[in-house]
Amino acid sequence: MESFQEDVLDLRKTVEAFLDAAEELEAQQEDLEEELLGFDELSDEAAVACDRAYEAMFAYLHDEERLWAVGEQAVGIFWDTGQLEPAGPRRDRLKSMAETLTRTLSSRLKLARASGIDNEWLFEALGELWFFQELGLALEPWLTEACEEGLRGLKGKVMEELAGFSLEGLKSASCGELCDTLMQVWTVERSSVCGLLNTPPLEYGVREVLAEVRRRPLILPPKPGFYHCFYLMTHVVYTLNCFNGHLPNRRSDCPWLYAYLECCLEFWMTVASAETSGMSALQGEAVDAIAEAVDCLRGLNESCSQATIRACRWLLSRQQADGFFVSPNSRRPENEYDHLHPTWTAAAALQLQRQAPGPSRLCACWARHAREAASEVGFSQPPA
Repeated sequence: MESFQEDVLDLRKTVEAFLDAAEELEAQQEDLEEELLGFDELSDEAAVACDRAYEAMFAYLHDEERLWAVGEQAVGIFWDTGQLEPAGPRRDRLKSMAETLTRTLSSRLKLARASGIDNEWLFEALGELWFFQELGLALEPWLTEACEEGLRGLKGKVMEELAGFSLEGLKSASCGELCDTLMQVWTVERSSVCGLLNTPPLEYGVREVLAEVRRRPLILPPKPGFYHCFYLMTHVVYTLNCFNGHLPNRRSDCPWLYAYLECCLEFWMTVASAETSGMSALQGEAVDAIAEAVDCLRGLNESCSQATIRACRWLLSRQQADGFFVSPNSRRPENEYDHLHPTWTAAAALQLQRQAPGPSRLCACWARHAREAASEVGFSQPPA
């Protein structure tokens, strides 16, 4: 009972702080009503900011232990956006960075294989396999063979062993766990769908996970649980578009989801601008959250709202002298992934000039599959 009462008090404080901050933000927005906002005037500043961010992250990942801690996702930092760049020096630089990291990780992965193929190794290998193909690098046979060996070794329970949930068990997964499972399914299933591997039959795939997502009620901010619900929804978008590999996003795929992200973006902007102490904990997540919301909404290739443009301006204000982006009231985390994530997401959101659709054949193949799966489970209709 005491714990419940404490939760209620914490929620009440958060709501009160949110309402106070919302009034502050509304007053600030009134001052901007006559100001013409647009992406054109941000384009050069954003490009410079992104260049600085990528160089800072690449320098950070020169340390091989840091790189290994982040794993193959580090390649995506540079190539998920790099492939969307128009031909030119920036695209060439991002590809060079991605290739360097891929080769370094591959050497480390090959050495680690001697200790056996466990689940962590297998996920890393599947990611490496994807980026070898995406970057057009010569693929060494051992990588494909080891991935297929690892999947066969799971003896027909691939997703249950790798994700930790059976098909029936998905019903008991929390929003955070469902988000992790969605990413794990995407990593495994895309290898089969896109013809990279001869994978054994999977007990379930993205279709079943999206069906479970749609069974869950949306949690609006600032209610308890909204944080994980928000990130689950951004990762649904990334699953549908193969992490921006096949843009534009389509609002018709799930109009309710994009409306939810628009609502959440307004909330996170209120949090970011708040001067009340009750918002300080959430402010430490503001760059990551605002960047992911902006990235998903900008991917629609629609005329951007003033809220989205203001969010981009705010993101630009959070870049530090060393090139990294930092949220208000936050410390630089020691964890390598968390250290990079705000800058990683901000750079993606601030890529104001990008090709849509991108050139990736594999991403297009996956996006078709994921969108068909979403359609089959009625994902265009909101949760009941």
